[in-house]
Order: sequence, then structure tokens, then C-alpha cells
Amino acid sequence: MEGLEDLRKRSRAAFGRNWLFFLLLAALSLAVSLLFIRGVAGWMVFAVVVFGLFIWLQVKNGRALAPYREAYKNQVMGPLIEAVLPGFEHQPDAGIDQETYLASRLFPTRPDRYSSEDRFSGKLAGVPLTFAEVHAEEEQEDCDDDGCDSHYVTIFKGLFAVAEFPKDFSGTVLVYPDRSEKLLGHLSRSLQKLGGRFRGLQLVKLEDPEFERRFVVFASDPVTARYVLSTSLMEALRRFRDQFGQVYVSFIDGTLYLAAPVREDLFEPPPVWRRAVDVGRLRRYAQALAMMRAVVTELGLNVRIWGERALE
Repeated sequence: MEGLEDLRKRSRAAFGRNWLFFLLLAALSLAVSLLFIRGVAGWMVFAVVVFGLFIWLQVKNGRALAPYREAYKNQVMGPLIEAVLPGFEHQPDAGIDQETYLASRLFPTRPDRYSSEDRFSGKLAGVPLTFAEVHAEEEQEDCDDDGCDSHYVTIFKGLFAVAEFPKDFSGTVLVYPDRSEKLLGHLSRSLQKLGGRFRGLQLVKLEDPEFERRFVVFASDPVTARYVLSTSLMEALRRFRDQFGQVYVSFIDGTLYLAAPVREDLFEPPPVWRRAVDVGRLRRYAQALAMMRAVVTELGLNVRIWGERALE
């Protein structure tokens, strides 16, 4: 890891030089604007120059960071992925497309801004599994007497997984975390208002009181819900929820979609002013990968309904 640490130090030094150059040029621009142009025009020239310098700074810092990020991917993330998810491919700049996110039907609001990165794909016990970081946001406006200001609020941020479900069926089953009647009321209203995509879904009551305390289920019909959510799967979802926290799951026409909220950005190297190998950070990354592995192993996706393992 010595080579990685050297790259981090070089990137940090380049960051420092770039920022120093940016500040010196910004100060010089301010002085020229105030002494030779003055007035509103001077401030406008200063603003344009600073904006251009800031774009230059981002480009230079990005180039300085690129070798460090590549080395971190190969020397740190590569072995970690191979230890937790052998054979999986990691594409840092790829993600899950918005159409797949929407196909899950897990979040009623269509995002106005969507991004996804750090896509992992491979097979686990013969089951195809793909997951990535996703950040979906909605644009909202706050208006008062002075006008309106727009801002973005998060719909979902975290890990989003897609996997093959071992039962063949046609229909939709949505499993939400049960966060009291407030959530139920919000979801019910959303399901009623967004008739096209959610038309025909109904609240389904199941016979497992422990499952009911953790989740609420909507489905195209109760028969499909009970076929998909077997006793063993409900127990597995309870364990998954208790081990990894809040989770949203949908089963649609033979495909499982799972969304696990995560606040921080995962699978990134530490900032250049911190050591390259951060044990706490690596532990969190390993736990995130283990959670995605559990989507297959703990939820039993590698076992067909007749008891055989999923085939390659």
C-alpha cells in the first residue's frame, strides 16, 4: 500500500497548489476589477473570472485525483470485492438506469434529478445480481411574496439491487417498511392518485404478526402476494430487516428489486488529507457488499421452489 499512500500525498500536494493558484488569481482579479473597472461592471467581470477559475480548479483537481482513485480501485476495492463477492465486476462510473429504477414501482414520485454510480454485477450461486448506488431527487418550489425558490429533496439515496426471483409468476408485490399509519396513509393516497402505474394494487394483510410489524404489503391481488411471500421468505425478510435496517422490496413478473437507504457515498477513496487505508471505511464498505450478498443467500434466491440450486 506504500505506492497508494505516495499517490495520495502527491494528489494532496497538487490540490494544495491548485487552490493556492486559484486564490492568487482570484485576488488579482478582484484588485484589477476594483482599481481599473470599478462599479457594477467591475464586480461582473470579477464574478465571471472567478467562475472560470473555479471550473479550471475542478478540472485540475479531478485530473490530480484520477491516478489515486484508479490505484484505490485496484489495490483496495478489488481485493475487498473478491473476498465478499468473488467474480463480480465493479464499474465505478456505471450505474442502474432510471428506467430500471422506475420499473421497480417502489417509489411513487418520478425523480426530476437522477444519478447512479458504482455498479456491481455478477452471479452468486448461479443467480444474476446487479446493484449500484442510486440517488433520486424531486424538485420542489417554495414561494412567498418575493417570488419562488426551487430546491431538490431526496426521494431515495442508497443501494438499489435487481435479481432474478426463483418463482415464476405474473403480477406485482410491493413490500414497504411499516413506519406507522402515517406511511400507510401516504402510500395509500399515492397509490390512488397515480392510477396508471399502480392501478389495481391493494393492501394485503398476511398471517405473520412479526412480519406485519415490520412491513406493509401492496399487491396486484392477495393470491399473488401469498404465493410470492411464503412463510420462509417472510421470515428471511424479517431477518434481513433486523440485520441490515430499513429495506424496500418489490417482486414484479419474476424479478426482485430491493432498495436499502444509505446516507453516505460508498466505495470511494478517503479524502486526500486522510490516510488511504481507513479501516472503519473499509468495514462499512464490506458490510454494504455483505448486505447485497445477503439479497441472494439470506432471501433464498439461489433455491428453486422444487429445492434445487439455481443453475448457471
